[in-house]
Amino acid sequence: MSHNLGEPIPGAPMLPASTDPATAIVRLRRAIEDFQATAKPLRGHFAYGELSKPAYEQAHAMHLANHLSAFDAGR
Repeated sequence: MSHNLGEPIPGAPMLPASTDPATAIVRLRRAIEDFQATAKPLRGHFAYGELSKPAYEQAHAMHLANHLSAFDAGR
């Protein structure tokens, strides 16, 4: 999975232009915990359609990996 990292996700709220990294990590962890804890029916994914919870977890993991690839650990 890869996409233009500057392109907004359809239907998602706009993110702030700049976020403190520590705040972003807290938000990411909370989102993961909330997703793992939910028993609510999942909405269809805007690009992939209906997904099971394990398939959503995989899609989220690939999406996160795509975003993390933008960081150069060697700098």
